[in-house]
Amino acid sequence: MGEPVSIADTQDQRSLAVHDVDELNHAVSGSNLELIQLKPGRLEATVNHLLLDDVFVDNGSVNLGLRVRGGLDPKRFTVGMFHSGTRATWNGNQIDASHMLFFMPDRELSGFFSAAYGWTSLVIPPAWVESIALSLVRPDLLQLRADCRLIRPDPLKHVELRQAAAAIVIPAPGLDHADDRSVWLTTDLRNALGGAMSAIDVPRYGIPFRAIAHFNMARRAERHMRERIAEPLHIDELCILLRISRRYLEYAFIDAFGTSPSRYLRLLRLHEVRRRLKALGEQTTVTREALNLGFNHLGLFSVQYKKTFGESPSTTQAAVCS
Repeated sequence: MGEPVSIADTQDQRSLAVHDVDELNHAVSGSNLELIQLKPGRLEATVNHLLLDDVFVDNGSVNLGLRVRGGLDPKRFTVGMFHSGTRATWNGNQIDASHMLFFMPDRELSGFFSAAYGWTSLVIPPAWVESIALSLVRPDLLQLRADCRLIRPDPLKHVELRQAAAAIVIPAPGLDHADDRSVWLTTDLRNALGGAMSAIDVPRYGIPFRAIAHFNMARRAERHMRERIAEPLHIDELCILLRISRRYLEYAFIDAFGTSPSRYLRLLRLHEVRRRLKALGEQTTVTREALNLGFNHLGLFSVQYKKTFGESPSTTQAAVCS
């Protein structure tokens, strides 16, 4: 196995084409792996990764099956997601694209995949996990006895997590990652991760899920969201502030507003962009208002805007200016 890759020693962003198993080991963030090629042929692998505010996001693919064994990042937690068509066995768990794997720091990754394989991995600081854990009914649910935990999140929340990770690897054109706007990217990722990991939470026995109680709690949370509409806001910190679990807040928003807290926050920000475009017209730009409200992946923002309002943001602005 090669020497461990220190995140502190890597550059902010890299995109690599790899044709050797040892090179692939060094390309995976924070890992120290032994890779054994299971089938003959030329290895074709790509790894795109970016370090942003102590968070590493990797997006990669390999064309051949490999046996994989070795250590993960010794200081950070690792979350693995898998691309469509993936079939693999990691640490005794049979996984596919509907699953996530959650690893404690310095634990072993051991298993294999038998064919072409794609993955997205998140290497995250302990502070994120501590905060997410405190927003669960039972914080101890994130304490692992085994090397990893298999999670099957809600499909919509899983999609949101993939999109948040993609927005970091493929950021908005011209975005300076040293700029304060990078905080929006990691906030979106952290919120999406907390939503996906709430799948392991369970409601406490006897909690009365009454419509009025849910409505009042959702309104309290909404007030905090509106007060911080132009600031990064972590949903798990909101749960801690309100002294409720993430699962309870999810139930409250579904009952009161018909959607999850993360999606509701995004909708509030989409509507605020629309309001500003209508109010300012030619005095502003779509890019400026989108970035000011935390939409750092402009392509994804345009898709979400059009899906929500039935028109592009430029059409909204043009109607005011005409």
